[in-house]
Amino acid sequence: MSLTDIRIAINGRQCNYWHMAAISLLFYDHLLTFKTESKCLWKRQLNSSTCLFFLHRYFNPIAMAITFVSLFSNLPVSCKAWSNVREGILIVAQLIVTFIMTMRLYALYGCNKRLLYLLFAIIAVFLCAAAITTFTVHLTPPTALPSGECSTQLDFNNASRAAVAWMSIFIYDVLIFGLAVHNAFKTRKEFRMFKTFEDPFSLRAILLRDGAIYFGVITMINLANILSFYLLEDCMRGGLGPFASSLSVTLVSRLMLNLHQANDAGICSTQPSLEVQTQIVFRRISIDGHDD
Repeated sequence: MSLTDIRIAINGRQCNYWHMAAISLLFYDHLLTFKTESKCLWKRQLNSSTCLFFLHRYFNPIAMAITFVSLFSNLPVSCKAWSNVREGILIVAQLIVTFIMTMRLYALYGCNKRLLYLLFAIIAVFLCAAAITTFTVHLTPPTALPSGECSTQLDFNNASRAAVAWMSIFIYDVLIFGLAVHNAFKTRKEFRMFKTFEDPFSLRAILLRDGAIYFGVITMINLANILSFYLLEDCMRGGLGPFASSLSVTLVSRLMLNLHQANDAGICSTQPSLEVQTQIVFRRISIDGHDD
């Protein structure tokens, strides 16, 4: 076995570890939050919000399981076909996450249809760019290693093109977070309540809090994955993709559960659901017209 074969085998093992970490994260978080899910969603009438949640919640574990099986499968399916399936699953998973975050922003802006159409147009452009670069980069077909594993090897030029999809996700995340913060500053009174935690259960406060956590964590992992296309070798180019996808799915699931806990209307609610405290002062007026 040559040094190149040894290097490819080692990198392939690392890729498998990241796939295992991705699927373990999904199922572990699912177990942690299943009680909240059953309490908030299972006993309620189905609506668009709950259907979207269930699609997001259960598509990804099933898809990740299929992806993991494809790494070691002996089924009569070509390695290239398995590779295309894995890439397609990642795109669909990220599309669901993107749609959820877009609809939440649409609700925050009072169901502004012009904003919604603009965001959908941006998504369409990014999706076309991601699809073209993702499914045309494998100039060298994915190959099965001697161990039977299906591994995708990318050279630098193809890896640079494949990175476009993750750059698109990163740019759109920045756009969504920027618009959410802009909306918060437009509603300064509620933004001050969020900062001082006077009303930590406001829907907008929850979205800002969880959105900030989502943006911070996903930004770091997406940047790491983008850099891997340029700095690493073999299948480790973009090898963090499954883990980044699982992490974004996990964080968005928690965001949706928190919103359902705060408001029965769910993810598509446009109402801030704030409790307004009022104080009524009664004055007694005497017969001669003087206040007591």
